[in-house]
Amino acid sequence: MKTNTGTPVAVAMLLLLATFVSAQGHWEVVGLTGVAAMHAVLVAPNRVLIIDKAEPNPNATLPDGTTGWSCEYHLDTNTYRVLPLKTNTFCSAGAFLGNGTLLSTAGSGAIKQDNINAQSGFAAIRLFQPCQDDNCWWTELPARLSGFRWYNTMVTLPDGRVLNLGGSKVQTGANSVSTNNPTYEIYSSTGTSDAFPIQFLIDTLPYNLYPCVHVISDGYYQGYLFIFANRQSVIYDIKQNRVVKALPDIPGVPRSYPLTGSCAYLPMTFENKYNPQVIICGGQAVQSYTSPADNTCGRINLGDREPAWEMDDFGGQARVMGDSVALPDGTMVFVNGAAVGTAGYYEDGHYLASDPVLFPVAYDMNAPKGQRWTRYAATTIPRMYHSVATLIPDGTIWVAGSNPNPEPRQDVKFITEYRAEVFTPPYINPSKPRITITSFDSSAINEGPISVKYGAEYQVTFTIASGAKPGTITSSLINTGFKTHSQSMSMRCVKLLVGKVTANSDGSYMATVQTPPNAFIIPPGPQYVFLLNDGQPAKTAVQVSIGA
Repeated sequence: MKTNTGTPVAVAMLLLLATFVSAQGHWEVVGLTGVAAMHAVLVAPNRVLIIDKAEPNPNATLPDGTTGWSCEYHLDTNTYRVLPLKTNTFCSAGAFLGNGTLLSTAGSGAIKQDNINAQSGFAAIRLFQPCQDDNCWWTELPARLSGFRWYNTMVTLPDGRVLNLGGSKVQTGANSVSTNNPTYEIYSSTGTSDAFPIQFLIDTLPYNLYPCVHVISDGYYQGYLFIFANRQSVIYDIKQNRVVKALPDIPGVPRSYPLTGSCAYLPMTFENKYNPQVIICGGQAVQSYTSPADNTCGRINLGDREPAWEMDDFGGQARVMGDSVALPDGTMVFVNGAAVGTAGYYEDGHYLASDPVLFPVAYDMNAPKGQRWTRYAATTIPRMYHSVATLIPDGTIWVAGSNPNPEPRQDVKFITEYRAEVFTPPYINPSKPRITITSFDSSAINEGPISVKYGAEYQVTFTIASGAKPGTITSSLINTGFKTHSQSMSMRCVKLLVGKVTANSDGSYMATVQTPPNAFIIPPGPQYVFLLNDGQPAKTAVQVSIGA
């Protein structure tokens, strides 16, 4: 299959935007995605896998004349490759198995119209083994999930298996008793387990879709799960299928689909023994297209024996459907979303969300309350329902999607958005030289994922511009996460211990980095090692596979 550059005249006109430069970062439109970016995941250093629902994307035609709804976006050339799928991936989920294979499950019903022939995806299981040579394709298994799931959540577990939690048995908005699937199952190399009931997903109706799930990294509850939906959260033991501790309700509004807030696991550091903290921002009080979004964030320290919510504002701007991205300097950036309305498609003569929020905000978890938020430069492209954002290896943020229309439209106020942008945060300073990593543990950094172990030291060789010398060298290990519907499934950021930096005889430098001690801190699978010089990331990160 040939690479599809997606540049017919009607679509190429969308690229006629300039780069916006600011002291608070800058935006650049870099390419077209081929399909609407409902889901996105960084699968290789120069590859973002995009998944849409089965719909007539005009520039994603396959050789047989049918329409595709998945693409592999090439970050190095800003082109895309259309990938055929058989099942409908509408509002599905994904996570990496410990061996590096991406697992995608669930979706929506069968569609047969025009040039689309999609089988039901409600119980579908799909695998994608990443590559960097355009020879990787989806594998759709004949095996099925234990039951139908739509708006489910998946997360990689410390043993390399994947948890699959919740969802609806039919297409719906807010969930209900009749549509609810209040169970979880666990997928491993031998297939999926039986379904186990979880009362929490009954107690949190009707706003329990795409629940927020994180493995707790350390402290009293290490290895258990933090599960959040609606306004409620628990610490859960999936081995015993029991609630270990019920946590206080987060103050304020519901924060789960379709009143969609953004949930993220805050960066961890070796200095604080990988203390586990979660932040949940935005949301909505009622399911109404006229209701203003929420302007609060809740932060909870799961390292405390009695965790409690600390409330803050949301960077001075109410936001629903925001996306979170963990940067290697330890800050969390929130981007995309709307100031009014809820998640969902245009219906009854109005959009369910409006007043797009065009500027990102950065959150510094280590700053005093009242000084944690920084506003960054704004884009000009509205990105609301079905938009995504992910960190990429050069330290910038790749942003795409936004499709508030039931079918792709270009003749409406809020179009189906195929333009991909890159936001360069201000920690990348063009006036200062960036370091370049040349090898990791004596391996070339372009040889694919480099296998590493937990609790081990590795040597990183890097160069810097002639005449310059490195300053303070820091490092982070990051799982960029599976991005969809304001969820960053499995996203983790861990600050690594860096040893003494030494100069080599050839003018290069060497630093040692130490990986985290166990899989509770960051579960096994593909991750990225970022090296920073005085807070500025190297030109590219190194893909590793830890504990595979």
